[in-house]
Amino acid sequence: MSKQLDQLTDVFISDEVLLMCHNLALLTEKEEVAALLIGQKIVHENGITVSVTALSIPPRGEIKKDRVEIMSEDLVNAMEDAKHFSRVKGANLNVIGWYHSHPHITVWPSNVDLQTQLNLQNMDSCFIGIICSSYNTDTTTMMKEMKTVCFQAKQINGMVHRIDVKFQVAPTTCTSQLSFGVIVKHIETLYDELIKNYNEANEGVISPMAQLHNDSVYTLSGIHMLETVAKPMLQMLETQRESSTKRIQSLQTKLEQLSLGINDEHYCDGTNKTYNDQENSDNSDDSFSTSVPTINQPKETKKGNKSSMVSSPV
Repeated sequence: MSKQLDQLTDVFISDEVLLMCHNLALLTEKEEVAALLIGQKIVHENGITVSVTALSIPPRGEIKKDRVEIMSEDLVNAMEDAKHFSRVKGANLNVIGWYHSHPHITVWPSNVDLQTQLNLQNMDSCFIGIICSSYNTDTTTMMKEMKTVCFQAKQINGMVHRIDVKFQVAPTTCTSQLSFGVIVKHIETLYDELIKNYNEANEGVISPMAQLHNDSVYTLSGIHMLETVAKPMLQMLETQRESSTKRIQSLQTKLEQLSLGINDEHYCDGTNKTYNDQENSDNSDDSFSTSVPTINQPKETKKGNKSSMVSSPV
């Protein structure tokens, strides 16, 4: 097992996937949420690189503050989602990990989490786990914080131990349509859960006071969903629209200059670009809206800018 674990050398997570993980963790303060990670494994001379590019969010079968379950049918559905993403992106994508949140508790995996991770690694030695700790207060600073950790598990002398896995965040130029679809689908799933709970509470003959109470809870839950899901998503779309508009204007200006045979280029504020700036811009056109340092990637991965992000202890 240790030999197989050593094969996993690098983990890359796209920034939109990490953002969706954080959003999921913040949706429910009292219950855990879970999802399955979709991406690809790239074999190179130094080992295996895992790149996470999408999420599959199943409906929650058991809703409790200290546990969340992913059923076998959820894994099958995630595999179907991976096939769909593969056709759209033109890449061989598979289910390569799982994610869940820890509201109000530490980010580190529990014994149950480690055992689950070990069982999943029996199917694929490069299978990874990600945990986001939300609504947790730092005892030293008394500040709310969110931490993210990537891990695997290893059995030593009959005990299951945590293996910390460093991961790096891969920036994307814009939010993909697939990510929008996942977010919208998750909103529909949350609304279906709300309707299901409301109908179950109203089954049978109940008093008018109980009916009024159920209606009030349903209304408050719907408002909470709008505030925590729909409104932030609308703000994200507005920000993305503004960024895309600026990008279009910049490209139109560049096209007009090229059509007129003008080689001089300018920044958005009107200042001239130098020759070195022109060389740098040629390498950064693919990451127009990001300003992160560049790191070296494996030869098989897609060229682009990436920033390092490592989980830190609580």
